[in-house]
Amino acid sequence: MRHRVRRAACVLLRSFLFFALLVSSAPARDTNAMLEEAVAVYAEALDTEDRDLRLEQFRQSERLFAAAAAEGNASADLYANLGNAALQAEHLGNAVLAYRRALVLDPDHERAGQNLDHVRGLLPDWVPRHESPALFDSFFFWHHTLSSQERSLGAALSFAAAGLLLAAGIAFRSTLARNLTILPALVWASMVASLAMDRNAGADNAAVVTTPETIARSADSMHAPARFSRPLPVGTEVEVLEQRDEWLRIELANGREAWVRTSAVTVVSTI
Repeated sequence: MRHRVRRAACVLLRSFLFFALLVSSAPARDTNAMLEEAVAVYAEALDTEDRDLRLEQFRQSERLFAAAAAEGNASADLYANLGNAALQAEHLGNAVLAYRRALVLDPDHERAGQNLDHVRGLLPDWVPRHESPALFDSFFFWHHTLSSQERSLGAALSFAAAGLLLAAGIAFRSTLARNLTILPALVWASMVASLAMDRNAGADNAAVVTTPETIARSADSMHAPARFSRPLPVGTEVEVLEQRDEWLRIELANGREAWVRTSAVTVVSTI
């Protein structure tokens, strides 16, 4: 009797584990299936000559990539592909958002960075853009040529070199060694600043306008006058400064502030 009970318990346990494995693996299979279909539809759209049909296919591919990303554990490559599908579907706001999310996960993602610059160039000229100042381009020219891992290693090595030179200067009373400490210290500070810029690029308060013809107002009210002479186009990148009920106080890249409805923008952070 006791033997039959144990045997029945083992059968039930194995059945439970089997079905648990099926349930746990189902989302992964579904996600992979969506990604495969999204890629196939995207490739089919590239070969479609009819404009309306091509747009619909790109939008279908965009929806599939977005659904796969919503399942969790989205990669920078997935968001870059989502951005490409949104760009081809003429959804510039969704494209900017996807590329920004790709760069949060991988600040060195070349395809996402290049395509984001391309989409920014498609926006109206009056829309403020996130552009690096000339000083950054000249002094930190290596920011986009070195990976974050390489910059982290460079920061560690330069910090160690500065420490060794300072210790040698103190131990041997060498003015030259103490003066040379400045060079690796500057390299360390530059690397740390570069890595901090990567973190700021993915700040939680970054957002993108994703609702067409968003009217930015001077106060948190539908009756407040428009802040700008024209509505904000989709793809406009902003920083969220404050939230009041259904309103957000935002700041554009040029420092000008305004109020928009919460439904008008989508935050870059997915956490």
